[in-house]
Amino acid sequence: MIVVIGTGVLFVGMTVAEKKGWLDLDFEKVEAVVKIGMSAGIAGGLLYFISKLPMMFL
Repeated sequence: MIVVIGTGVLFVGMTVAEKKGWLDLDFEKVEAVVKIGMSAGIAGGLLYFISKLPMMFL
């Protein structure tokens, strides 16, 4: 849930920055940001799962 909210905030922020002229976004930049964000979200989820795993079996 937090990852979905964070991704939404990222997209809204990128849209606002693009409209105000702060960023010059193209497809490659957006794709890189999305891939990095998805990778970070997956890694965070896995780390959380691994940290909770001992509690499930002990």
